[in-house]
Amino acid sequence: MRVLAVAGVFLPLSAAQSAVFTHIEGSADHATLESALNKVTAVKDALADANGPFTMVAPTDAAFTAALPELGIAAADAATLLDRADLGEILKYQVLSTTEKVNPLTAGDITTVQGMTATVTVSSDATPVTKVVGSNAAGVTISSSADVGTSGNEEHAVHVCTDRILLPKPVYQVASEATDLFSTLVAALDTAGLADVKTGLGLQNGGALHTVFAPTNDAFTAYLTARGIDSDALLADGELANIVKYHILAGKVMAADVTTGEQATLYGDAGKLSLVKDGSTVTVDGVTVGSEVLAGNGVIHQIPSVLMPNVVEVAKGSSDFSRLVEAVVAADLATTLTGAGPFTVFAPTNAAFDAYLTKVSKTMDELKADKDALAALLKYHVVPSEVMLADATTSTPASVEGSTLDLVKTGDDLTVNGVAVPAATANMQAGNGVVHVIGEVLEIPAASTPTKNVVELAVDNSLANLVTALGKAPALKTLLEGESQYTLFGPTDAAFTAAAAALGEDDLAGVLERDDLVEILEYHVAAKEITASLLAPGDVMSYQGTYIPVKEDGEKKMVDGVEVTTADVMATNGVLHVINQVMLPPSLADMLADDPDFGIFVEALEAAQLTATFGWANKGGAMHTVFAPMNGAFDNLIAGDSSIADKEALLALDGLAD
Repeated sequence: MRVLAVAGVFLPLSAAQSAVFTHIEGSADHATLESALNKVTAVKDALADANGPFTMVAPTDAAFTAALPELGIAAADAATLLDRADLGEILKYQVLSTTEKVNPLTAGDITTVQGMTATVTVSSDATPVTKVVGSNAAGVTISSSADVGTSGNEEHAVHVCTDRILLPKPVYQVASEATDLFSTLVAALDTAGLADVKTGLGLQNGGALHTVFAPTNDAFTAYLTARGIDSDALLADGELANIVKYHILAGKVMAADVTTGEQATLYGDAGKLSLVKDGSTVTVDGVTVGSEVLAGNGVIHQIPSVLMPNVVEVAKGSSDFSRLVEAVVAADLATTLTGAGPFTVFAPTNAAFDAYLTKVSKTMDELKADKDALAALLKYHVVPSEVMLADATTSTPASVEGSTLDLVKTGDDLTVNGVAVPAATANMQAGNGVVHVIGEVLEIPAASTPTKNVVELAVDNSLANLVTALGKAPALKTLLEGESQYTLFGPTDAAFTAAAAALGEDDLAGVLERDDLVEILEYHVAAKEITASLLAPGDVMSYQGTYIPVKEDGEKKMVDGVEVTTADVMATNGVLHVINQVMLPPSLADMLADDPDFGIFVEALEAAQLTATFGWANKGGAMHTVFAPMNGAFDNLIAGDSSIADKEALLALDGLAD
């Protein structure tokens, strides 16, 4: 037997009186409403007198019948309405959340028990017409009103409508009306490829509830800028439907109800969002969720970024890549390829894998049995940068496996190792890169003698900012183009751009014009060939003259805390390792702080606000020579000068900076 809490005392439901329900039950015109309340007992139970008073809009049977087409239900199929998942939301929207009964209704917005507002309008006619407006601008017309109650206490009000049901605005309508926030998202939903999703977020959706993590217009603007496309190109993108579906969950999940874990999206089981609840803060795929907006069939959570499935999820989203996904999982590469990237994946179809297995006379199980060889084969299909079809050039980029790929661009057509990259199935956008479909498995070439020096390999591997920087250090560039053996740790273009903040610069141009640029570049060079197998934990002497600390994080090689994302790109004069961050050698401030004999000098620099001058975040990168007094020198100064009582007095001196 259910129980109902009333003022802290639990009463059996049979003892809970509901004058509102009794009134509806006794009306010959409200059989459908009665059936609906009996269907959603939580709403019926909540109407108990002890929980009131209540003001309710009560649609008649005729109103329910009139509303069926609005809900996409055949006129003769009223029973379907009672099976809708959103029936409870609709019923709660009929009940106004007030502290006392409201009769007559007065013009204005009023919050419903469902949580959304409805708007009451009262005409100025001699006989005023009262309407309550929800999703339909025409509203529902109140035909009669009554005070109801028990034992002579008429504490509730029931307002009857006969023309239609009062329906809350669905997700699509709520988003459409918030043009300053969601106009781009709505434009996406209006495209042909998302017609089914748009319907699912409307009233004629069978009653399904949805949760939408909705990128704002600013989020889409940032996304378009990052991809170098405009809104027209976005709306024409074949991947747009999957991108939008990745933001939508089936079911209504309020922020308060979020639990940490993965949630499948409309993109499919492969495209799962990672939700994290930390106190009152919710993040989705690492993005902080903002305000939530209620809808009649779900909820909208505002987010400041466009979410994207990773390259593995993109592959899982197509049945034509089941062989590839199976191989990725068997080779333990799923974690790598779901990382930050960016990656370009040349993805062989199932037919391509089957043809390859026939060629090498192996079954899929036999291929998976040699995990190392399979991992190498798959890594050969991945480039550690994002290469969209339109941006591809004839080049020989290094794969994650280490061997180079042979890209040939002829007009708009691209081949990789002679295999066509069809435009129709290219550019499958992911959050950490892009997937291009190919019709053959690429085979790792036999080991060959390198033909290019490390600078030329930097060009081939799209390290354009590094090449530009080396152009500003001609002596170092000449060394790296020579015959002596060197190791070059090459930061990606994104790494150079990100370095501006750490160096106190406004942008990449500022980084490339720094006085200390040569010092920074030399710190990325070792004067001998050091392949990944020789990058053991310890220190490597840089060409700049300070040591680069080397560590291992599982299978990852870390140099000065920076990950080597692509190792062993072999050159005629050494080796290139691609890294995802610009490394900075110890600054003057770092070296002084690390030596306790300069403790007082370091304190003096801090007191004089000069520490930043000798650190890396000094705009322009000015070089300095410092004659640094040791602690003993300062002790002698204090002892020999009666005007300086102690160290604190020294640090408080006017003109200390001078």
